[in-house]
Amino acid sequence: MKNTAFLLLTSLILFSCKQATKEKVIDKSGKNIDSIQIEKNKIDSIKKHQTFNDSIDSLDQDLKVFVPKGYSVISIESGDLNLDEYTDAILVLRKTSEESTSNYAENKPDKRPMLLLIGQRDGTYKLAYQNNNAVYCIDCGGLFGDPFTGITIKNGYFSIEHGVSGGHHWENVTTFKYNKPKNNWFLYKDHYINYKFNDSADENAEALVVDYEKLKTVKDFGEISFEKFNIYNDKGY
Repeated sequence: MKNTAFLLLTSLILFSCKQATKEKVIDKSGKNIDSIQIEKNKIDSIKKHQTFNDSIDSLDQDLKVFVPKGYSVISIESGDLNLDEYTDAILVLRKTSEESTSNYAENKPDKRPMLLLIGQRDGTYKLAYQNNNAVYCIDCGGLFGDPFTGITIKNGYFSIEHGVSGGHHWENVTTFKYNKPKNNWFLYKDHYINYKFNDSADENAEALVVDYEKLKTVKDFGEISFEKFNIYNDKGY
């Protein structure tokens, strides 16, 4: 009987020691393993913002040098930005954590840098301007997802395109024009269109029709250079 009691007591002591040891296990970072699991669960439970712009992994070395650590490229367009004989490029970057960290609702968007790169004689590029406020953030479209849809370049002009499709439909194209004497790009026009569902009984009618349209030009906003443009501000700067 005494031996049985002794063995039972010994087992309880060993079990308690193992539990205490388990609770105090620390990983190399100095954090309790249980705490790490809790943090991981919190991260996994964060609702990620929807995006239609995947990161572009295959980049020429001449372009990679312009992408800082912690960022990736979601848009690359080539064309003639400054009306010379060399091919230029525009990069739109994203913070690699933006799907989880951008918070436009609390005025804390993860900004997306937009770079104007001018082609050089030797095939490399030179940064002309960078603007962190020219492209909307990943959650700027609210429930309708990422509003950024692309960039276009044509003969000294370039456009930034946004839009959403869902319960609410709109598109916004912002265009800049190159000014050779000033060697800079200035806001040329801003075109916004809001759509609504077509209530026509005609089966062949378009599903959406224009509900509201606004085209602003230099007469409306004056001279705004690319580096000073701010899409988050209604005035544009």
